Amino acid sequence: MSRSRPMAIARPLSAPDTVPLAELEPDLTPVTEPVCGVRPLDVPLVVLDGERRSTLFALDDGSRFSALAPMRALGSLASTQTGFLLEHAPDFHGPVADIARAAAAVYAKGDADGFRAWLTDQAAALRLGTVGDPERLMVPLIYLNHMWRQGNPHADPATGPSRLPEPMAGLLEHSAGAVGMIPRFNQIVMTMLAFELDGVAGGTELSYQDVAAVDRMRPAFWLNEGDQSELELYQAFYAVEAFGVPLYGWGCHALECAAADDRSGGALALRMIHAVIRNVFMITKRLIPRIDADEFRRIQVTCGWVGDEVTGVASGYQLPFMLMLDALFHVNFSHDGVIAARANNLRFVPEDWQAFFRMIYAVQPALRTWVHESGDSELTLAYRSCTDIFTLFRSMHRHLGGQVIKGGTTTGRVFGSATENYEQFMSEMAGLVDDTAAAGDLSGPAAPDSADAAASRGVRS
Repeated sequence: MSRSRPMAIARPLSAPDTVPLAELEPDLTPVTEPVCGVRPLDVPLVVLDGERRSTLFALDDGSRFSALAPMRALGSLASTQTGFLLEHAPDFHGPVADIARAAAAVYAKGDADGFRAWLTDQAAALRLGTVGDPERLMVPLIYLNHMWRQGNPHADPATGPSRLPEPMAGLLEHSAGAVGMIPRFNQIVMTMLAFELDGVAGGTELSYQDVAAVDRMRPAFWLNEGDQSELELYQAFYAVEAFGVPLYGWGCHALECAAADDRSGGALALRMIHAVIRNVFMITKRLIPRIDADEFRRIQVTCGWVGDEVTGVASGYQLPFMLMLDALFHVNFSHDGVIAARANNLRFVPEDWQAFFRMIYAVQPALRTWVHESGDSELTLAYRSCTDIFTLFRSMHRHLGGQVIKGGTTTGRVFGSATENYEQFMSEMAGLVDDTAAAGDLSGPAAPDSADAAASRGVRS
């Protein structure tokens, strides 16, 4: 184990108190005040060791993880209180951020020529002092880059090359290169970098209570300022990471329990993971139906840069929550479309994050193998409760997402018709549901990915 006496913050949403894991209360209670109409369970947070960097991105291939236990590796990427989200509220200031905030109202008018003329004038008048942190500079530039290319949010998706007026184009190229990021609108930018919380000043250290206040989340930059559906789209994706925070520590603890054959500790960790997935399921089930289908397609499709050589889009395959669950439970993708979508979208995920989740997948004994070989009924029940609710979550996503996705795409691919796109989405999601359900089969040990599926996780033959 990475610590001799693992600690947790018990009831972090209600009455934070740090206690040894062995002294946690066995039952979880719902919080008093509902979030998005749901009273989530107050899941303890495993206390992480290590010095976590202040940015999400780093030019780091994650090779150090091979020498680290899961919990120790996690502490360099995530924090106890905020998981893979930033530890401090994003703080966007300066002339570029001001232009990006003002741009939304001009862009929403639907006049592509007028918008581009306005932005050209703004760029020409731009007076830059110290450029500042490239990650924070990159975010508003990515929004401006999208709006410049699309011009009119109501038009069909723009195609072909595009370049912001100078000096914005050079700034975007510089900041994205310094961060190691493909300069396109994506899920990590949208969900994990470009958010604000009502009542929390930029730069403020965030607690789990802050992060989990999904009702108070607002986009730092809008594509249609004040639009309720755009807000609810952002909140739905944000809620996954906000309530996914406890997953990472408990997932790593479960793997370290497997290595030590600590069955009671492993069962506890799995019960906590089940509660985390339940919280995400219950909240997103409330939020997804609120998303306006036209608004969703307008953002998702136009942001995809369809026809561009680095096409990508805001996809759930990029979120750490989904990457962690798939790696932890050895969900082996079998559908060609899912494999292709993941490979495409993981190009936008930081290299060391990808290395971390590949390490989680490769840890021996695999969680499923350990539970299979243990023959322990409590451990088996706790494991299957996780895979069952994970499968239910993906079934819900398939059904509700299918109602919203008609006519658009979340994978940056070109479809001949709205019907073809919808059918492809439903087919891929059905395959993903089946693959997730198969992860709950404890009749045998975990088996490795196919070569193609492993390659889509970044494993090189």
